[in-house]
Amino acid sequence: MSGAATSVYLPDDLKAKVARLADAQGRSASSVVVEAVRLKFARKDEPAEGITIRHLARLEARVDKAVRDGALIKETVLLFVRVWLEHNPPIEEHLEESAAASASARFERFLDYVANSIDSGRSLAAFDVHAPADGAQVNGAAS
Repeated sequence: MSGAATSVYLPDDLKAKVARLADAQGRSASSVVVEAVRLKFARKDEPAEGITIRHLARLEARVDKAVRDGALIKETVLLFVRVWLEHNPPIEEHLEESAAASASARFERFLDYVANSIDSGRSLAAFDVHAPADGAQVNGAAS
């Protein structure tokens, strides 16, 4: 092998490994170092790129799961609305105004439960719907 001389200072442990490999293969230490440098430059997927690809794959899997979860939630809500509409009779005309007022009050109470759930960091499913809206309870304990 011909080429310009370059001095390389290796740590003792690495120098010993290069020497052992060169002896085992019947080669010079220089040829082992040259091969290692060539392999390093020839590699198309640098370790940092490999790590980035793994991180991207994990993120993609998490996004796919979130998309599936979102689709499942959407289908569940749509099914609930469909069943609710199929099994609730229409409101009589003379009750429409009071029903609208009652629905408005119930919706406001629902929004309060949602706000309390978001503020507390707990699931809305854990809230006791029979507790007062201002002191919402979770599993019988004050939040």
